Amino acid sequence: MDYQRARLWYQFSKLEPIRKGIFPEHGGNVEFELYSFFEICYHLKDWVKHSPEYSDLDNVEEFINDSPAMRICADICNRLKHKNLRKRRSHSEIGIFHLRSTMTVGPETGMARVSIEEATIETERGEECCYALAKECVEEWDRYFSANEINPRRS
Repeated sequence: MDYQRARLWYQFSKLEPIRKGIFPEHGGNVEFELYSFFEICYHLKDWVKHSPEYSDLDNVEEFINDSPAMRICADICNRLKHKNLRKRRSHSEIGIFHLRSTMTVGPETGMARVSIEEATIETERGEECCYALAKECVEEWDRYFSANEINPRRS
């Protein structure tokens, strides 16, 4: 389970460098990395539900449903998995990622850098910054584990 929590933080830590255009070291497809984050984030609940060391935690679905950020995360993940949502957790249709980028070209060949000016998605709360939503989801997991007296994440 600690591995799965670390995996979530690893994926989250990649988002800011990718946003700034440091592609070779941290992937290269912003949309792929965002979807990967939300998928890993939502599926952490399955590890909570099925890990023997957390068998006494029966409130993870309630946690997801009570958190607007986690409901949106769930819908992003399930929309990706099923193409269309059959059942929504959030109170609106989840849109697709909208990316706005700029390219800076350096003086030498191969010195191009693409920065993501904006990455947004339409949610039940309106148009949201994907990075802010990702941060909120990670903070929600921290809150959940803390409320259930589970060791805080290791930085």
